[in-house]
Amino acid sequence: MKGYSVGVWTYGMGGERYVGDGYKPRLTLAERIERIARLKGASAVEVCFPNDVDRDSLETFRALVQRWGLQVAALGVELVCDGEWRDGSFSASDPARRAKSAALTTEAMDLAADLGVDVLNLWLGQDGFDYVFQADYVAAWDRLVDGLRTCARHRGDIRLGVEYKVSEPKMGGYVNSGGKALALAQATGMPNVGVTLDVGHAFNARENPAEIAAVLLREERLFHLHLNDNYGLSDDDMPVGTVHWAQYVELLYWLHKLGYPGWYSLDLYPYRDDAGAACEASLDFLQRIQAVVSRPGFDQALPGLRRQAPGRVLQWLFRETLQG
Repeated sequence: MKGYSVGVWTYGMGGERYVGDGYKPRLTLAERIERIARLKGASAVEVCFPNDVDRDSLETFRALVQRWGLQVAALGVELVCDGEWRDGSFSASDPARRAKSAALTTEAMDLAADLGVDVLNLWLGQDGFDYVFQADYVAAWDRLVDGLRTCARHRGDIRLGVEYKVSEPKMGGYVNSGGKALALAQATGMPNVGVTLDVGHAFNARENPAEIAAVLLREERLFHLHLNDNYGLSDDDMPVGTVHWAQYVELLYWLHKLGYPGWYSLDLYPYRDDAGAACEASLDFLQRIQAVVSRPGFDQALPGLRRQAPGRVLQWLFRETLQG
């Protein structure tokens, strides 16, 4: 792993559908980055193009992260949170909308290269449908494949991580599972198209994140990680380990075992909570569990315990993770 990163949106206002203006004051990007830099264990930030950084603000942003000794883990492309994307981005039936999606993505790829970032995160939340018979699924799939392939060909040194999600904003997302995201990446035929695994999205999809991560790593398509937690009902972006403690232990075990080489990036959105405390709790949890799963004896003990009974594995797991 490269280290721990924090998305700058974690220090947002906490706006939601009931309290649109949020619960917190608006912080500038510089203030958010300073708070992230002061977190023990965080060594990188994740930002979005063009909202946080674009070509005009590149040098100011570069100086800012260098001032605080931070790296940039990944660059996201904003293709969701504006009314112009209501009918989709890469899958849109309007050729002009598809062209703009590709133009923004390729521009972001060039900017990422200038920042020394090798992963571009693509969350396509508006690419989907709300009602039955609303969409031409085959045409939409073909457009997604073609659009991502075109962008991937723009430059092979930047990897495109497609972040899948069951729903939101659209009721049904076209890229709604780890398997679908993997299929999409492979359909492009391009080695630099892969998957961003958002663990909370995996829980929403009733997936086991450890299994999905293992398969994606085996296929060399796990490009980026977003870490958070939820109750499985919605994408709450809660602190890591809040709900799915045991599943996180297994996920971190497989990431360590298979040698995931990327960033562990916090994707939190504490609406009413203190953002710094949410990040500190997540980083502390991750560091503690990583120390456990990387012990030489942890991996050696599992085969024998599996042969006995699942309960033996859990009993041993409780001892290993809760002691000290």
